[in-house]
Amino acid sequence: MSAEIEKAGSGVSIVEGKSWTRWLHDVRRIEFEAAVEHILLAEDSTALEIGCGDGFQLNLLRRRFGRVLGIDAGRLPPSPEGCVFACTESLPFPDGTFDLVFSCHVVEHIEDRARAMAEVGRVVCEGGYVVHIVPTRFWKATSLLLNPIGYPIRVWEKWRQLRERHQDKNPPEILQHEESPPGLFQVFGRWIYPPIHGSFPSHWSEFQSFGQENWRTVFRRAGLQPVAEIPLLSYTQFGFLRFRLLGLRTRLAHHGFASSLAFIFQKS
Repeated sequence: MSAEIEKAGSGVSIVEGKSWTRWLHDVRRIEFEAAVEHILLAEDSTALEIGCGDGFQLNLLRRRFGRVLGIDAGRLPPSPEGCVFACTESLPFPDGTFDLVFSCHVVEHIEDRARAMAEVGRVVCEGGYVVHIVPTRFWKATSLLLNPIGYPIRVWEKWRQLRERHQDKNPPEILQHEESPPGLFQVFGRWIYPPIHGSFPSHWSEFQSFGQENWRTVFRRAGLQPVAEIPLLSYTQFGFLRFRLLGLRTRLAHHGFASSLAFIFQKS
């Protein structure tokens, strides 16, 4: 898989091609800013990001709050200061440690969501907030319906980026967690039958689980008080029309075509 090194806020992060990653970061920034508008916390508050990934949103949190930690079960940012390997089902922090617990497109990948939500409720302090940004049924449906067209375009884009990197006289550093490119049979297999996005047994069960009411049921297990549910943006996983029509995408999200939702809770 192609990767480059790009500055992301005050840190450095692994990215997958300039255009694709700029678009992905734009989406994540829009989702982040729309969600944190509902968070009433002081600048010296303590925050935890679950699933810090390449560190982009971790840096957005660090611009707003005094002490920010990140966890990830699979990878850490290239600048991993303040981050640890840990799973949400067993958070290595005392009760009431954080004023804010934040996750973005992570909950659908957790194996034991009931236990994870209980852990999140445990480590957030009284009066603190929890934010979960999750995909919707619209996002899941478009991912499957557009896969015959979108997947070959993404494969071609990654192949082109890989060639460009190999031709670069000063290629970016390749870190240990970078994935190897899939084989030809694997590529065709994913085109015919796309892999399941999260930790669900089938595409149908994933589609059902991405419903708004189902997400409410999952998050109630933390025993927190609902604050807001926000439709965020309309987009596909293939990045069609990148950087275009963002205002229209936001309006479409508020009329039933949201690809992601933000659920905001407070511990009382």
